[in-house]
Amino acid sequence: MEYIKENFTTILIFGILIAYLLYQRIPIYLNNSKLENISLKQDLTFVSIDGKIYQLSDLQNKTILINFWATWCLPCKIEIPMLENIYKELNPYGLEILGISSEDPETIKTYLKDKNISYPIIVDKDYFLTNYFNVRGYPTIIIIKNNKIIDVSTGLNVLLKWKIRWYVNKSIF
Repeated sequence: MEYIKENFTTILIFGILIAYLLYQRIPIYLNNSKLENISLKQDLTFVSIDGKIYQLSDLQNKTILINFWATWCLPCKIEIPMLENIYKELNPYGLEILGISSEDPETIKTYLKDKNISYPIIVDKDYFLTNYFNVRGYPTIIIIKNNKIIDVSTGLNVLLKWKIRWYVNKSIF
């Protein structure tokens, strides 16, 4: 009891911080959980930064990971190399990653100039895809398999690599 009296202010501040973080994350979690297990009703078309066109229907038998990101987003900067590594590892086993940014194409190209990214980068210039998937924060990962959204997560996820392995291979190794 003496400890609580001596550290009341610290405990109170820590409690308020935890409550604030939960207050911020719960609406995003609820939004993401609404998207899970939804079948996509329309065939989406993606145009990459280099002009290549991708149809969702062309990727039907693959596990599709859609990554909404921005050049100014610090968690995105951390996540992109992880995604590149997992893409190189699991692309032969059916993983397709589409990185989507709503920023100006020149800003994206400048950012990517010194990055070594081999998966397609899509420009969502009119926010159609961002609105279609109801993205509320960056980075947002949406995993689609058999034309059905099976997982949605917002924010940096340290277990992302193992989660993707599970969806592609049904194994975390």
